[in-house]
Amino acid sequence: MGMRLYRSQVPRLAEDIIDTLALEGDIVVSADDKEDAQKDVAAIMEEYLRQESRVVQRTREVMERGQITYDQFGRVKGSIADETKHPTGDDGIRWIAGQIIENFMISRFVDEVFGNDRDMKRTVMRLFRKHLIEEADLDKEVRGRIKNVRPGSPQWDIEYKRVMSEVRRKRGLV
Repeated sequence: MGMRLYRSQVPRLAEDIIDTLALEGDIVVSADDKEDAQKDVAAIMEEYLRQESRVVQRTREVMERGQITYDQFGRVKGSIADETKHPTGDDGIRWIAGQIIENFMISRFVDEVFGNDRDMKRTVMRLFRKHLIEEADLDKEVRGRIKNVRPGSPQWDIEYKRVMSEVRRKRGLV
């Protein structure tokens, strides 16, 4: 499953990316431009999340039309993501990191870029890992809380969605 970005994490992550890269001397951002530089980074993540949302919506439509059970969600989503060339999971995070680094080169809010792309991308990926919750941890917690329901059954699908939204709410990921 890998890492997953949640909308609630975007502002803090954007701030951490700009602060860390500036502190490490990879980029120079004036105090006046710091907030706008963070907004640019956040906008890249938000656009990725909009695309992700479209893929998920299309996945749900396909599953509903074909009466496919929820346990096939990942497989169906994967094929739709491939079709639309939308990177998901860890590939999606790497894609976002690359977009952020590319944006520094053209941003009017970043005065100088001293770091090399590969090192900056590695730093951004480290920050993503620090901030993002492993989807597998959520899945494990949800499965651990569902009792007396057979996996793959319609009841399981309903219960899984309910418990997952409960867990996400509890962790502030909604």
